[in-house]
Amino acid sequence: MGGSDAEEVTAEVCRLYGAKGEKAVLAAKNGRVIQYRDFCVVIGTTDTYVVDEDFCTCGDFTYRGLQCWHILAFRTAKALGTIALRDEWYQDLI
Repeated sequence: MGGSDAEEVTAEVCRLYGAKGEKAVLAAKNGRVIQYRDFCVVIGTTDTYVVDEDFCTCGDFTYRGLQCWHILAFRTAKALGTIALRDEWYQDLI
């Protein structure tokens, strides 16, 4: 993704979601969204969470039904093309 497109995406995420969006953008830009052979994960502040477009294993999503910043990070990284790829199984690491 070109520089100005990436800037537009990140600015829009931050504008729409505030502090939650800022955390998501940082994770997306800093290689904290990782696609393994079996799962995509986001390395969060306190744990690592399995995510996709509409699901996350974190407490905000699981128990409160809230869209968490981990899902936003996944979507942002996908839009920016910054998802780190790992040729290994995540389930073997946990």
